[in-house]
Amino acid sequence: MGEMYNLIPSQENIYLLVKFSFHKQIVQVPSSVSFDYDLDFNLMLKALNIEIERNDCMRLRFKEIDGVIKEYFLPEYKVKKVPILTFSTKEQQNGFFDKDAQKPVYFLKDECYRIFFFRSYNGYSGIYFNVSHLVMDAMGIFIFYSDLISVYKALKTGSELPPPMFKYEDYIKNEHEKMKNTARLEKSAEFYKEYFAKGGEPTYAGIHGPEFLERERRRTRNPALKVPTAYSPIYDKSAFLILDIDAERGQKILNFCKEKGIAPELLFILAMRTYCSAVNYRTPDVFCNLMCSKRITYKDMRMGGCVAQTLQIRTIIPETKTFAEALDDCMSVRNTLFKNLNYPFTYARGILLKMYNHKVIQGPSAFMVSWLPFAPEAVGNVDMEFRTYNLGRYFNPLYAITFPNPHTGGITINYMYRYKLVSEKNVRSFHENAVNIIMKGIENPNITVRELLNGVVR
Repeated sequence: MGEMYNLIPSQENIYLLVKFSFHKQIVQVPSSVSFDYDLDFNLMLKALNIEIERNDCMRLRFKEIDGVIKEYFLPEYKVKKVPILTFSTKEQQNGFFDKDAQKPVYFLKDECYRIFFFRSYNGYSGIYFNVSHLVMDAMGIFIFYSDLISVYKALKTGSELPPPMFKYEDYIKNEHEKMKNTARLEKSAEFYKEYFAKGGEPTYAGIHGPEFLERERRRTRNPALKVPTAYSPIYDKSAFLILDIDAERGQKILNFCKEKGIAPELLFILAMRTYCSAVNYRTPDVFCNLMCSKRITYKDMRMGGCVAQTLQIRTIIPETKTFAEALDDCMSVRNTLFKNLNYPFTYARGILLKMYNHKVIQGPSAFMVSWLPFAPEAVGNVDMEFRTYNLGRYFNPLYAITFPNPHTGGITINYMYRYKLVSEKNVRSFHENAVNIIMKGIENPNITVRELLNGVVR
């Protein structure tokens, strides 16, 4: 057993989902990637073991000692066999992986991931990977897939292996050193106190409209209640809905972002928060979470592990502002939070709870969004399909995972939502209106927020 480490802030952020769930199955990331050619699975197994050696997070293990989660790295590890599955129908394939996705990855029992090789019903062949979120975040999974395929291709062609990966263990050590900088932590704490104070107590504005908040106001006999108990460790069963933005509109969105030099996630944040405003008494104050990859440098993009950080995005946007101005506001909020990216989410959320005397299961954020900047060229110019799967249970009301789809040429959004609180109809309305808001704003950046709100159809 190697050196033992405490969890770093990014992992502590994820572990919150385990800590406050009765069901303990919302701390994994199930996904699959498949290609339009036959994989040599014997060679892929060899590539996988080379990847485990190259990508040290795949040798990460966890142990609970005196109630504290510790982690360490195995010096070496090899997978002897990977099950190979063959599916004849889409329903059979999705049914199998959906079932596995909802089975916990027992990271405290040395099971940090499960892998299947498969031949798809559509003639593709691929890899299914269900990994503990403490081991990898979403970008870490993309990095895993792209490096594994690069290793596989090198073995198949007899060429040199790709450049070596950087060590996640070094990143962990560096993160613990950063946490010793108390002056910087105190400065970030002061920033968050001011950030949450501006505008007063934030308001919960769910994609399902104000009914839930109004019901909570009646239940608590507090007509001024702004933040309900939106997070549930009991009623957390989730549904999953995959909705696409077609290639034509998807490319317009990506081209707009490229021309303006903005991250696509900002367009989605603006559109989604505008919809939530429209269906919640047109409140200008909308709060959401952004799952942000902290991978900024080349070194970060050549490293596995969990480094993501949840950012609490609060936007207070008057209706008189234009789409372009509102987009600038969203960018300003995000960039300001980026300056305090090393301040743990658990600390920042603790400040919010204390300021407004909220309980742990209270929160103003009605949805979380992430943008996965998957680059198809990372695995070569081949037709490929990528997808994620429903965990079965989720702590937050809704999570929108957005990414460019190399198979369709458009953009795909995977919505995971708690159906006790949010309906499929709510999600479809949320999606359709958000896409319409984006397209209207791209075509006419001078359109006002008021006009966008007026155009929302429930």
